[in-house]
Amino acid sequence: MKIQNLLIFPLLLVIACSTAKTDSNSTSSEPIASCPEKLRFAVTDIPGEERLKDEFGAFQTALGEVLGIPIELFPVSNFVAATPALMFDRVDIVLAGPSEYVLMHSKANAIPFVGITRPGYHTVILGVAGTPIKSVEDLKGKTIGIREEGSTAGHLGVLRLLKEAGFEINKDFNTKIIGDDSGLIELKEGKLDVWADASTRYQRIIGEQNLSESDFSIIAKGEQLPNDILVANPSLGPECIEEMRSRVVENERKLMDAILVSPANKKYTESKMVPAKDEDYDLIREGYKAIGEKDYL
Repeated sequence: MKIQNLLIFPLLLVIACSTAKTDSNSTSSEPIASCPEKLRFAVTDIPGEERLKDEFGAFQTALGEVLGIPIELFPVSNFVAATPALMFDRVDIVLAGPSEYVLMHSKANAIPFVGITRPGYHTVILGVAGTPIKSVEDLKGKTIGIREEGSTAGHLGVLRLLKEAGFEINKDFNTKIIGDDSGLIELKEGKLDVWADASTRYQRIIGEQNLSESDFSIIAKGEQLPNDILVANPSLGPECIEEMRSRVVENERKLMDAILVSPANKKYTESKMVPAKDEDYDLIREGYKAIGEKDYL
């Protein structure tokens, strides 16, 4: 499936399904005069209002205090639905992964303003310890489990590794979309030949599911991936966006502490907020080109 086809349904669903709103009215800083009186915030991989509130409610409050503007949570239906939400001016700020950012920049001219560093964030392809699969070259004809189509580490990063090894995409191997955290269990039970995901998620799942690293072997490891990123709707204007960037970076410890209130955000334990540039994501664009999605860019 062409990745750009994933936009078709979110273009329709984002209007129908992403209407729930939760306000934060706690403000302490002087409001940014060039910004709207309220800002709407979404996270690309968190569907549903309740989960968004649980995981980013504290950040919602802290961001409102830093910017001096009430923040409204805007849940999206899936990880690509933020793009049409930006296009139709339904959302102002989005926290996205690297591949989602490239999509949003290409289709909605999303403006990068702050990156959230992810130390040790790279793709890993995992096999069961003791199996004959020792390298990427051994994966021809095999079934590779991935969490979801379009993810940065668990899909795009995997396809790039396979392309670099000389594999023909959609021909020399099979993929199975798992959709949740059960991939390592399926791998251990022999339902997959290998499982691929982000290194940070692998470590989290090992701990949460009481698995042992000795049961698995790392077949391949990708390079460090770009930061997660806060992007702004271009309709906010350069003055508003620049002032938001300045305040967020200046108050990054307060904002990171707010993100880490939720145990679900443990992946950000060692993260920092830094200014972001579009060229930081050229690695992702190279990955899309490597898998035949040049026209999409």
